Amino acid sequence: MNPQAVATLAVVKWGLLGVGTALAAGLVPAAQSGAARPLTTAPPPVVTIKVMITDSRISMSPKRAQRGVMGRFILINRGTKPHTFKLGHERRGTGVQTGFTSPLTPGQQSIHIYFMDYRGKLPYLSPLPADRSKPGMQGVFTIF
Repeated sequence: MNPQAVATLAVVKWGLLGVGTALAAGLVPAAQSGAARPLTTAPPPVVTIKVMITDSRISMSPKRAQRGVMGRFILINRGTKPHTFKLGHERRGTGVQTGFTSPLTPGQQSIHIYFMDYRGKLPYLSPLPADRSKPGMQGVFTIF
């Protein structure tokens, strides 16, 4: 090869290397800005359900929620006797939990977080013998 061809080849080689370096440097900020965003999904929305228990009835507001949300059940015993609040079934099918049970003393407040992954109607009641005969001590919570 003649010296002029070698010099031209060297210029082209270094020119391509410079262009490749510039392109790579331009991609680095774009990759870094993409890494700054979280790669996880958003947490499910939280719905607050207030449950007031007296000696004669259980009142719940709201009585329905959408499937896939987190339910924050705020249980308050406003009665003069101890009561137990039971939502759904503790065991369903092959051990799947679709509810909870919580005993409450007079004046006590309790908060339960429950992920609503079950679609359907969940009964709620006070399973104590003194409360079973009272029609106001039971109802249905719907997950749609």
